[in-house]
Amino acid sequence: MWRSFREIIEAITVALLLALLIRHFVLESYEFPTGSMAPYLHGLNAQISCPNCATKTPVGISSDSLTNKVRMGEKYRLLEGTCNKTGTPFKIRAGGNKDFICPSCKETRSVSTVTLRTAVALPLQVTCRLCTFPYETLVEPADVLGGNKILVDKFEYDLDNPDRWDVIVFRFNSQRNYIKRLVGLPGETVEIKHGDVWINGKLEVKPPKVQAGLWIPIHDSRVEEYGLIPSAWEQTPNWTRSEGEWAFNELEGTGEISYVRPIDNFYGYNASYRGSPPAPIRDLKMEVQLRVSTDSSANNAAISLEIENSPSIYRWRIPISKSSEKCTLTIDSTTENKADITEKEIEGLILSQDAQTKLEIAVVDRQIRLYKDGSLVYEYALPESEYDSGISSPKGQPLRIRATKCGGYVESVRIFRDLHWTKNGNYATTEEFKLDEDRYFVLGDNSPSSLDSRYWGSFSRTNLLGKGFLIFWPALPWRNESGFIR
Repeated sequence: MWRSFREIIEAITVALLLALLIRHFVLESYEFPTGSMAPYLHGLNAQISCPNCATKTPVGISSDSLTNKVRMGEKYRLLEGTCNKTGTPFKIRAGGNKDFICPSCKETRSVSTVTLRTAVALPLQVTCRLCTFPYETLVEPADVLGGNKILVDKFEYDLDNPDRWDVIVFRFNSQRNYIKRLVGLPGETVEIKHGDVWINGKLEVKPPKVQAGLWIPIHDSRVEEYGLIPSAWEQTPNWTRSEGEWAFNELEGTGEISYVRPIDNFYGYNASYRGSPPAPIRDLKMEVQLRVSTDSSANNAAISLEIENSPSIYRWRIPISKSSEKCTLTIDSTTENKADITEKEIEGLILSQDAQTKLEIAVVDRQIRLYKDGSLVYEYALPESEYDSGISSPKGQPLRIRATKCGGYVESVRIFRDLHWTKNGNYATTEEFKLDEDRYFVLGDNSPSSLDSRYWGSFSRTNLLGKGFLIFWPALPWRNESGFIR
């Protein structure tokens, strides 16, 4: 008996010692107190359901920097219930003891059909992260969720130098640790221009593998909307939409659908902004799932995907199998005073008839990247003459899908935008920032709401604590945000 008890004690002791050694030398956990790395890494937040599409948007909740206590509002009379038509939950201010208008379906309902009570709450102005519908809600203390907990590899940087775009943990002062994305390396010159990072006077291009983890979804055609704002899409007569997909018949000519909502660097996570207002976004990706067919006599049958960075249009035209056309990428920079059109042929790329195909066109860091069924098939670096395209587009950056002499189905369209770094702060604003040797420059992914090297300047290698690599909490069946850090 004593031997068994001793073995148990020894096993527990060894486990504790190993845990302490691992924590001290190899791994350590950190919790996010703020949303400076949103949308993928959350601080304290509340998950709010959109009245127009039922999409849940995490919205950051501010807290005291020392105690981490949530700063709630005052007492409100509130109505809490669920829309009878859409099933979307809501929590709004009560206007009286009689009828009210449901925020989702806009029908008049009796107060007796929902919960009416008085509670301490925080009013929030929310903009849906997918449909862009703006609305107000009330958040109570019980609605506030804790920030993400991540694991940090404390050993990796003992063996190797950190890489640009790593998510790193470092100590900037004697009291707090910070988690940001590494942008500037020792001895480099950093500048932020038009949302992009420039290193040593050249625009820094994120590799495809890095970029794949940084796209922010801003639209999904499969998500049903309830008509509280105008549609995101305009379409020509031979296109019919039903349940998130389009059927089209353009066997005799050409027609298209266009995404027409403005796209800027607004984060649905932010209830408020620090610094300058949202700016137009020109780094976009459109992902299209489709099936097409054409008749035997069609000669120029094709599908085209377009992203407009005014005054330029970037057009990818893919022929259908029976067509004699070539697959092309066209950069059309035609203006009132000049016509500048560049066309590049892409060999051996066609669409098969009646086969489900995924196409992606991305404009990012002044590169055009084309993907078919998940594989990169073509990449083109835009000339310097295109570096100013799309920086001022009051009507947004339209995206289009055009069909010529074919029919079929566009089963889904998803639209993404890139991170857009802002110039708020004391450094890397209107001029270049030179890093000394052994110094690093970091930015928060949620650039409009992040304190980082734009405010503090650089920090020393000795402040570096490790590399964030895994979100391990929350990992619950009803709220699972675990996964490797992008």
